[in-house]
Amino acid sequence: MKSDQLETTIQTVDGKSCKLSANVFRSETASSGCTFFCLPGGGTSRDFFDLGQFDGVDYSFASHMTTLGHTMISMDHPGTGTNPLPEDHSFLTPRQSSDYIARVCSDIISEEASNSSNVIGLGHSMGGMITVLTQARHHPFAGVALLGSSAGGLDWGLDDHEKTYIGKPDAVEQKLQELVMRKFGSPFPQVSGGPSGKSITFGGATEKLTQRLREISIPLYAAGGMMSMIRGSFLTEVEAIDVHLFFAFGDRDIGVPPEEAPGPFTGTSDAELHVLENCGHNSLAFPVIETLCAELDRWARQI
Repeated sequence: MKSDQLETTIQTVDGKSCKLSANVFRSETASSGCTFFCLPGGGTSRDFFDLGQFDGVDYSFASHMTTLGHTMISMDHPGTGTNPLPEDHSFLTPRQSSDYIARVCSDIISEEASNSSNVIGLGHSMGGMITVLTQARHHPFAGVALLGSSAGGLDWGLDDHEKTYIGKPDAVEQKLQELVMRKFGSPFPQVSGGPSGKSITFGGATEKLTQRLREISIPLYAAGGMMSMIRGSFLTEVEAIDVHLFFAFGDRDIGVPPEEAPGPFTGTSDAELHVLENCGHNSLAFPVIETLCAELDRWARQI
C-alpha cells in the first residue's frame, strides 16, 4: 500500500487558522473500492488502524482494506496526537470537533482520485460517536460503520452525579465543560499506561498486541469520552442517521448488548450487525480482523 500525510487548514471557533492532518493509505492497484474515513477511540491515535504484523498475522486495517481495493484515511481527533489545537483554544465540544473533522474529510476527499467512490465513515468506540455527529451535521458519508460503538452509553462508568444527565442532551451540552473538568481535570488528560490487558475486553489478543496498543496511546479527548458515556447525550444526531449502518462488536466488548445497538437509529431501516468471536473491545487487535475486513468490504460494495 502507498501512504501519505495530507494537511488542511481550518478556521477554529475562535476565528484562528489551524492545520489538521490525516493519513491516507491507497491501494497499489486501480480499483473501484470505497474510501473509508476512520476515527479512533478515546486515548488512541490514528495508528490504531495500522497496528502492523505480529507472529505472522497482519493486524493493519489499512493493509487489509487497501489490499481489498479501498482507500483508507485515518485521523487523530482534533486536540490530540498529530492534530494539536492553538494553546488558547476555547473548550472544544464534540459537535465543534465534528465540524472540524468534516472540513478535513471534505478537503482530503476532494484531493483524492477516489473522490467519485462512496465514502464510508468508520469510528471505533468514542470515534463512532464523533462519526455519527459528523454525518448528522454534514452528511459526508454514504454509510457509517461503528466498531465497538453505540448510542447506549456506559452507565457503569458514570458516578451518581453524572447519571443524572442521562437522557438530557441539552443539559449535557450546557454543562459538558464542568462535567469534564470534574471527572478528568483537563480537556486532554494523559492516559496512564494504556490498556491493562488483564482481560480479553481491555487489550489485544496477545501481550505483544496489548503493548502495541499502549504504544499508540495518546491524551484523551475528554469531552468526547464524557459525552459518549452518557446515554442519550447525542440522540438527536443518532435519530438523524438515514444511511446504511454497519455495527461490529467483540463478544467480550463493552457497552450495551450488541443486539440493542441498532435500536436508537430510527432514521434508517438498513442496519447490519456482527458479533466477533473471541474478541474484546479493540477488535482490530484480534485475528478476527481478517473476517471483519471481509465483511466491511462486502457491505460497502453493496451501498
